[in-house]
Amino acid sequence: MPIPASLSAFFRRWRRLILVLAGVYALWILVGFFLIPALAKPRIERAATQALKRPTTVARLRFNPFTFGVTVEGLRVAERGGGDWITLRRAYVNPYVWRLLRHTVGFAIIEVDGLTVRTVLDPEGRLNFQDLLEEEEKPGAPAQEASPSAWILDVRRFQLQDGRVEFLDRSASAPFHSELGPIAFRLDNLRTEVGHRSGVSLEAWTETKEHVAWKGDLGFQPFASKGTLLLENLSLPKYRPYEQEQVSSEIRSGTGMVRTQYRFEWSKGHHVAELSGLDLSVKDLKIAERGVAEPVIELPSLEVKEGKADLLAPSVELGSITAEQGVLRVQATKDGALNLVRLLTPPKPKEKKKDEKPLQLLIRDLALKGFRVGWEDLGPARPVKVEATDVNLGWKNLSLDPKASSQASLELKLGAGSLKAEGTLSPFKTAGDLQLKAEGVELAPWDPYLDTALDLRIASGKLGADGRVRFAFEGRKTDGVTYRGAASVQALEARDAALNEPFVRWKSLRLTGADIHTAPMSVAVQTVDWTEPEGRLVMQPDGSTNVARALRLAPEGKPPAVTAAVVPATPAAAPDLGIEKLAITGGRLSFIDRSVQPNAALVLSDLEGSYLGLSGRPDAVSKVDFKGRAGGLAPITITGHAMPLRHDLDTDVALRIQGADLTDFTPYTGKYLGYTVQKGKLVVDARLRIDHRNLKSENAVKLDQFYLGDKVPSPDATGLPVKLGLAILRDRKGVIAFDLPIEGNLDDPDVKYGKLVWKAIFNLLGKIAASPFTLIGKLFGGDAGDLSSVAFAPGSSALDAAATAKLQGLAKALQERPELRLEAEGAADEGQDGGALRKVSLEALLRRARAQGLKAEEAPVPPAERERWLKAAYDTAFPAPKPPKGEKPAPPPPPAEMEQRLLGVQKVDPAELAQLADARAKAVLAWLLDTGKADPARIFQVRTGQAKGAVVAFTLK
Repeated sequence: MPIPASLSAFFRRWRRLILVLAGVYALWILVGFFLIPALAKPRIERAATQALKRPTTVARLRFNPFTFGVTVEGLRVAERGGGDWITLRRAYVNPYVWRLLRHTVGFAIIEVDGLTVRTVLDPEGRLNFQDLLEEEEKPGAPAQEASPSAWILDVRRFQLQDGRVEFLDRSASAPFHSELGPIAFRLDNLRTEVGHRSGVSLEAWTETKEHVAWKGDLGFQPFASKGTLLLENLSLPKYRPYEQEQVSSEIRSGTGMVRTQYRFEWSKGHHVAELSGLDLSVKDLKIAERGVAEPVIELPSLEVKEGKADLLAPSVELGSITAEQGVLRVQATKDGALNLVRLLTPPKPKEKKKDEKPLQLLIRDLALKGFRVGWEDLGPARPVKVEATDVNLGWKNLSLDPKASSQASLELKLGAGSLKAEGTLSPFKTAGDLQLKAEGVELAPWDPYLDTALDLRIASGKLGADGRVRFAFEGRKTDGVTYRGAASVQALEARDAALNEPFVRWKSLRLTGADIHTAPMSVAVQTVDWTEPEGRLVMQPDGSTNVARALRLAPEGKPPAVTAAVVPATPAAAPDLGIEKLAITGGRLSFIDRSVQPNAALVLSDLEGSYLGLSGRPDAVSKVDFKGRAGGLAPITITGHAMPLRHDLDTDVALRIQGADLTDFTPYTGKYLGYTVQKGKLVVDARLRIDHRNLKSENAVKLDQFYLGDKVPSPDATGLPVKLGLAILRDRKGVIAFDLPIEGNLDDPDVKYGKLVWKAIFNLLGKIAASPFTLIGKLFGGDAGDLSSVAFAPGSSALDAAATAKLQGLAKALQERPELRLEAEGAADEGQDGGALRKVSLEALLRRARAQGLKAEEAPVPPAERERWLKAAYDTAFPAPKPPKGEKPAPPPPPAEMEQRLLGVQKVDPAELAQLADARAKAVLAWLLDTGKADPARIFQVRTGQAKGAVVAFTLK
């Protein structure tokens, strides 16, 4: 094609210039492609080595003279000790050269491919490039704030592909290694002018498939950014070395995810660091104590949604936290420390920084669903171990603000029981107001907590409650707990810990209208319904009781010491107790005494009634009205009034027992009386009064058909004639009726009711044994006096009026006491009966003297002849001596003297005394049999020689 003339003219005219320019261009191409890379490469290596203080090499440097683009390949920065610090596969930079004229450093594109950075922290916490970060400070040179630059950096696109960061931390408790890569990073429209924001995005993975994604904008004047951040598949156990430095726990498993929006601004006088739209989830989290196999916390699922945070305030607000099917294993050691607290306790206490602001936390909705919570307490001698299942906790607006209150609800199951609570809580004021409902909560697992106060084992029992609980512990005197509502304990059985025997049990105990306060302590209950309570009082062979042992009233194995007062006075600070009505249905009380052989067992059953006005006020008086059965058959009633806490001031109670079987008392009669009980019924009508610690008991006792049986060897048995005493007391209908008054002062340590009863019984038997006829006389003798003997006139066996009166009393006693046998023994006394017998012998002598003198039969001496025959008998017994010659015989003594001398020489034949004694006994027996109509089989004449005097002495058998 022909060249236009004008163009040819142009080339001819500017040929030289064009050739020069073409030469220069060709030279630029040659210099750009070959000379510049050759010259720049070593200079770049030297400058980088000097700046980085580490050997730096570049495998290849390329320059594009057309675009001014620079490509660096095979960059390597070595570590001081060997190995690679930074490696770069390829980097491409395309600058805007002409923008330098406008004070702008511009780049069309910066591409980085295959950048790998290895970061290492040594054991002292220094980075492997720490020397580059440390700048030498000039002594005394004040720090100067950099002035704003007039130059602008403008990068249309910065892109990193296949980047990697290798991190090794040797400063942690255990070495930590992680690798982030591949990394894809892109920055669009970077410009450092004021207010400009650039688009930025990053996506990376770790060697454990953890995923990091960041997308947002970035500004440099001021330094600011906002966008979204996503962390996925975070392997939590991987970061255990850092966890061990912060807390004492150990994460065994778990993966996490965090997604949030953020806003960051940092300029002079204006700082912002905020998160919003925060979502967090954790899967299969297991946290344990170090060295302990079983995890303390297991969370299959934990989700946090709609959170936001101000990191500078600092404050955190979470819309919701939801965790499901978690497991908590809480353990308290012997010193009371909790494993949960240990988990969160730093190994080394952290010093609080000056002006450090407290964290403000608000959780709008906390929900724990389907949890299992185990509780193990190693503090008691017997560890406590329980587990709550189906635990559901809901908490609204939970805050760390000490003044804040929030709504909470809790539901859980304890074995077959359940617990529900709902209301307001102020956790950091330790205050709350909850509606509480418990059903069937097993008490047995909690009984080790009673060991310090009681020696009991809770074998069974279920707690129930339906009421309102309010509590506050804010450092005030009124701090405490208040409960209003109802409560119950069902199917309780408590056993003696030492012997594993039942101690107390009941079917149901219900409290209605309860109002309980702990500060000050007060208990008010409208109604207490106690159904089928059963208590056992057991006395051991050493005298100790299960009650004293269970309540720890005395050292273990020792009976309680005798105190100065059996019933102590009410303490000055007695609790304020008030129960309007205590009702008992189907009660049973057993007393087992193992201190006697065989063991005694006494039972009070079918107990029903009420206690009205039970109160802890010292001046309160309540009404008692109970009925039941003694031994399962005999009706028993207890009525009256008493002061519940001051029985020693005013008590007046009537007790009536109708027909209790006395065979139940055989162990006691065997021990103290020496006999078993063959049969018998007990009827008691007693009234117990206590007035200002003075005890007075009036006991009308009736023993119906009470007969003792076989003899029982017992070292404690009384030596009194027990059977005789009972026979004297027992009437012909087989009834023994007597009054048994008891008195004493409660300050006397010997005043124990049972002891006083036996003392009164033994006193009665002692009086009977000492003088049985005195009691017989009082019962049947009227005014006859002592019926133990009948007196006779000297030398006579005739019954006078006094003797007859006594025999009448004896006859009546024999009739009314058909078990009595009477033994009569006649007696004659030479001192009392000898004179009379001598007079009889003298009269016989006078009769014989008259008969001989008159040659006639013996006959009574007439009074007119008495002196004559008295002289004749005297002369015969005492012949007068012949007088001397010339003297007259001595005159005879007076008749009275002659009689006395004759009486003095009369002899009393013992046979006569025996005959007199026998005659007297037979006279008495004859009267009792003929006149008194006594049973001949029960009257006996005895000759023991023990009777003395002119009497007939009686003995009862």
